[in-house]
Amino acid sequence: MEELKKAEIRKFLMEFKKIMVTGRGLDIVNRLENMDALVQLGLTKKNLKEEVMTLSVENYCEGPVPNRDRHGDVWIFGKQIAGKEIYIKLKIAHVGKFKIAKCLSFHAANFPLCYPYRTEERKDEK
Repeated sequence: MEELKKAEIRKFLMEFKKIMVTGRGLDIVNRLENMDALVQLGLTKKNLKEEVMTLSVENYCEGPVPNRDRHGDVWIFGKQIAGKEIYIKLKIAHVGKFKIAKCLSFHAANFPLCYPYRTEERKDEK
């Protein structure tokens, strides 16, 4: 069962990254919390895309879970960036016949994140 879940996570990440590369890029929701996090971390939207491209099963926290605001599911990931644990919520949105890679949340985690598939404690991920 665990391998099936990992395969589902990989499939989501592969599709999400493919949409980022071949589609309209990465659409980050223009929320103050997200924009402030980019500034505080010294990141541009291009850097954000690069960070998302490095996500793997080990960064997985939760999902798919129903999006509380709109139709569809969201996936939660976490990552250490500049010494901070960052909460990343992603969604593949459907607009007509097009798919869009959306980053709904990108900010310092408000609570400790759980990484069920982290294989080992990594120095850069503490």
